[in-house]
Amino acid sequence: MANTVNINGDKRKFTLAPDIKLYALIDAGFQKTPRGNFVYKHPLYNESPYNATTELKMTVTSDLSRLTMVVTDPSGLQKVNIFKSKQLAPTVELLDYILKDLEDRKILVEVK
Repeated sequence: MANTVNINGDKRKFTLAPDIKLYALIDAGFQKTPRGNFVYKHPLYNESPYNATTELKMTVTSDLSRLTMVVTDPSGLQKVNIFKSKQLAPTVELLDYILKDLEDRKILVEVK
């Protein structure tokens, strides 16, 4: 867990918004774990979410102070760099849309 994170291969860095609210996490689709943390999983797909080759996974600590963010394979065990191939441009576009939505909901802030 860290205060500032970036996705493997992405030049941008993100941190939690200073005015993050618990209900914003729940509205965005974060699920509470047995340990009290909040987990967000979203398949990054081109046509069907059932055939997604990658998945965005985020975890926010229970006190809303730290964050992890990674793009993984469908099993969730291997990190995937979606920025290295031009064939994955639609996947990057979907990731950008999700991150923009999380910024609009005041969950994430891009660090300049």
